[in-house]
Amino acid sequence: MKTTDNDLVEDPNSTDKFTFIAFCTAGLEGAASLELKKMGYKISFSSSGRIFFNASISDVPILNMKLKTVDRLALLLCEFEAHTFDDLYENIYKQNLKEIIDKNGKITIEKIKVSNSKLSATGAIASVAKKAIIDSIHGSNETGPEYPFIVILKNDKAYLLLDTTGKDGLHKRGYRLKSTRAPLRETIAAAVVLLSRWNENIPLFDPFCGSGTILIEAALLNIPNVHRMYVSEQWKILKEEWKKLKAKLSKKNFSGGKIYGSDVDCNAIEIAKQNYARAKSIFNVNYHIEFICTNFKKLKPVHDSAYVISNLPYGHRLDIDILSEIRLLRQKFKDAKYYLLHPSDKFENYFGKATKKFKFQNSGIWTYMYMYY
Repeated sequence: MKTTDNDLVEDPNSTDKFTFIAFCTAGLEGAASLELKKMGYKISFSSSGRIFFNASISDVPILNMKLKTVDRLALLLCEFEAHTFDDLYENIYKQNLKEIIDKNGKITIEKIKVSNSKLSATGAIASVAKKAIIDSIHGSNETGPEYPFIVILKNDKAYLLLDTTGKDGLHKRGYRLKSTRAPLRETIAAAVVLLSRWNENIPLFDPFCGSGTILIEAALLNIPNVHRMYVSEQWKILKEEWKKLKAKLSKKNFSGGKIYGSDVDCNAIEIAKQNYARAKSIFNVNYHIEFICTNFKKLKPVHDSAYVISNLPYGHRLDIDILSEIRLLRQKFKDAKYYLLHPSDKFENYFGKATKKFKFQNSGIWTYMYMYY
């Protein structure tokens, strides 16, 4: 990422003009980076929950529709030193924002995040930033499409971002109208599946599937989300690109391998079935997912190759903890690769030494992903 305060942030060594930031769950930057690399994008920098990469403005629709491990996609417009409100105003004002924003655009300051900076009054920061943006585009009656901005101030350095996703983050797929206790966020579920390198030719099992999020996300992993709305769809510079791409992608049908989910909670299984029925309708997907209500100890042993990916029940999340019985999974899936989520750093004492493990934030709880392959 090149640091500059001249117009829009641009890397002169790249054919792609803009710097984007993909926001993701802290600790799962590897999944978001892997997904972007698979799409052909080069990562320039990453920090906690943020991936910086270069792309064209015209890539905004495909990025929003295809990224499954990312919560939000924002365009980095400028970065500069901001010790005073005059610094904040002048550096935003001199950006060439009228090339992006409609002349009647509705300017909103969606979020302000401040840490260790002289400017700390969020209300004043929002007011100055909005005035500078509107002055930069020579005024607006704000009757047009929304342009939600994000202002980040860290160590007296300001970052002005334009959110291309909108009010609802990318985890809002549209299929999960009901959920069970302690549901796994859709983007986290997708990240876990992506990091497992699941081979679709090998069956996937989740013996503690709850409302089915991991399994449904596995089925949807490579399918763009065409049917929801994104704030940048109404922007003049992207309107036609969005329309053309949505029309093209909505005609595709998808099918794939076998996926199995079970849970001791029969109500959760019914919710999982309902969620997948909606997902099939929304995404035109036709994976075979079989949901059954049973205790994992009653599952028939699987002797063939398998992937077992699961967010295990534990004390912080539910009223039970599975550690004392977790080794039974090895008897049920004797030739499996395991990708198991649990917050305990003692998990390996019960299930064996992991091939790899790392921590990420799951609803405020630092959770391990234990990988056995």
